[in-house]
Amino acid sequence: MMLAAFSLASCSSDDNHNTPVLIIDPVETNLEKPTATTTFSLSNAPITDGSDSTEPLRNLLMCRLLGIDCQWQQRLQTDATWCVIPQWYSLSDDDNAALHRILQNRNTHGSFVSLIDGENDIIITARGISRDEQKYADEKGIALLSRPVAKDAFVFLVNPKNPVRNLSIEQIQKIYTGEIRNWKEVGGNDATINPYVRNPNSGSQEKMETIVMDGLTMIDWPEMVGYVMLSPYFQLENDENGIAYTPFYYYDTIVNDERTQVIGVDGIVPSKQTIENDNYPYVTHVMASVRANIDKSSTTYQLFYQLATGQHNDIVKESGYIEYH
Repeated sequence: MMLAAFSLASCSSDDNHNTPVLIIDPVETNLEKPTATTTFSLSNAPITDGSDSTEPLRNLLMCRLLGIDCQWQQRLQTDATWCVIPQWYSLSDDDNAALHRILQNRNTHGSFVSLIDGENDIIITARGISRDEQKYADEKGIALLSRPVAKDAFVFLVNPKNPVRNLSIEQIQKIYTGEIRNWKEVGGNDATINPYVRNPNSGSQEKMETIVMDGLTMIDWPEMVGYVMLSPYFQLENDENGIAYTPFYYYDTIVNDERTQVIGVDGIVPSKQTIENDNYPYVTHVMASVRANIDKSSTTYQLFYQLATGQHNDIVKESGYIEYH
């Protein structure tokens, strides 16, 4: 997605489960159609929530559905990231408050917990439910219904001055188990590798542990943990010997600067093309989730069904994501 070349004013993750969380295969299982068709309004729109990296999609989606003006803006006075921002000044005080209520952003883990607790209606996240979140849902007796709505990827970053531009899956795994400790072992400089990680239950950390490490135990580096989405970018900006990971969309669209350099995996560089055609090894899915016992006539379920069946692919594409369907 091409972002504007100018910056506007700042604005602004055991086998005895009693109630398994439902992650539905979109190909094998058809969704029940909504039992009503409703025009979305500020009074009936579902409370949306999700990952930091899906905030532009969620904001754009709700603004388009509600007929509210919005635009890409760079948050220059805070973290310089890009986001789709509603034009708050054009709304009345009551409408402003209503939209703020609808557009929540508790991050990946917080939005899943809030969905399980019934504090939001629909979440759009950079991953599916985590192991800890599933355990919590089981304890609460809550099942979730989830579907993919867009494609993303899990990518690895280095400092631009680092000459390494590709690592194999095995090399990445060995770096994060501590077996490879020097960049010269993978074709780089003679320097100690500083492998940065994310906090538990963050979207990035859950994906790293489950799809990349695939059961391997990551070495414990408490001093290398980053607690926010921008942590890898701050860490690598001043560390030529570091490596970190992040969603491709966050790197390419939300951060969109030259502080870090994405690298290839097994010889394939992540790009919209290699993600769309599934050539990149770590293609991931952006997921929409609701509670499984949802009223099929509700606007929440109507929106979930529309997203799950590709009816808002134009908005997905406009946000900079790659359509799933």
